Amino acid sequence: MRLSLLDRAFCLLDTARSPQDFTLILDLRDVPDVERFYAGARSAMNRFPRSACSVAGRVSVWRENKYFNLELAESSSAIKGFIDKEFDLRRQPAVRQLLVRNGSRARLATRFHHAAADGLSAALWLGHELNVAYEFERPQVDPGRFNGLTLRKSANSVRRSQFAFEGSSDPLRTLHSKRSGTRRWSTISFPSCELQKACRRAGGFTYHDLLATCTLEVLRHWNNKKCKLGLWVPINVRRESGGFGNGTSRIRVYANYDDTSFIEKCRAVRRQVSWTTKHGEWVMPENPWFTRLPDSIAGPLLRTYLQLPKIDMGTAVFTHAGSWLANAGEAFKHVERIECVGLLHPRQNLAINAVTHSGHTWLTFTYDPAQLTTDDVQQLTQLYSEQVAQARRELL
Repeated sequence: MRLSLLDRAFCLLDTARSPQDFTLILDLRDVPDVERFYAGARSAMNRFPRSACSVAGRVSVWRENKYFNLELAESSSAIKGFIDKEFDLRRQPAVRQLLVRNGSRARLATRFHHAAADGLSAALWLGHELNVAYEFERPQVDPGRFNGLTLRKSANSVRRSQFAFEGSSDPLRTLHSKRSGTRRWSTISFPSCELQKACRRAGGFTYHDLLATCTLEVLRHWNNKKCKLGLWVPINVRRESGGFGNGTSRIRVYANYDDTSFIEKCRAVRRQVSWTTKHGEWVMPENPWFTRLPDSIAGPLLRTYLQLPKIDMGTAVFTHAGSWLANAGEAFKHVERIECVGLLHPRQNLAINAVTHSGHTWLTFTYDPAQLTTDDVQQLTQLYSEQVAQARRELL
């Protein structure tokens, strides 16, 4: 199967210091036997055969899922080493997994390479695996069809938002050292139901907008308020909701609003998202320049191009997953906690990935320890908790 435009882009961007994969860590209760997880993973690879492929040049190559290795560990500390391992798509499938079991509970860490999967695909894959493991579904024995995603495209190049600043967004203030290639993370959580209802009552913005605004405000305080801050926000570009693959493009939102009420800031963010959706920043160009070059040339050129000041990658990555979990699977009722360890683009030192499930939101702050310290991240998470508390006071 030929790689799509997005698949190729993430393959070209992937380096040892900026690995382009993400990890979902699920805390599970009432866990079945390990063999049931094996059966679920093999079935998921058959149902979504792209997840059982490696990459050879510009095509996906099927690797029989008998080569899938569910790693086992006795301590959750093994997850750090699991995430730091090299992820080479030329020699292994696009999904890796580690299970840490403790009696009737377990932690399941699953790495998805972004050249093959986005968040929705990850939820579909894990949902099926867990449904088989918990015996809500029968396993799929034979590989399914390789159905690539149909993406929304445009003949025009990506357009810069009318809300963008002159020049690129200010970078997150860090230690300014080189990337180490390792990732660490810290997770906070809070109840979501009341805030979600309050967003609907206030009108003019969504819960996703509220979380994005909180992120912008936190980074504004972190960078001493008077800064041009922007977020790189993934957005769905699929023409259909199902299917396995990478259907994630991006838009940018900015702290480009007056120092007014928090509700009005949320509405300003919603206006930015609406404008960008209408004017095409989120669709894929038909024939970008890097598709016409050999990979050995296109990779370094693409990474250099994205470092240019005029290419505003935003201050940090922010994403929020909520609705896709509704279709993930019946077995997700056994999930007690979700962490999402994100990828870090070359221009970004921080990724904040939010997941909302069963009336709770978890925010995972992913960082490179060579660029942000543990104390830095503790301050950021404290600022975020305070910002959420302020949102509650104004909305409830």
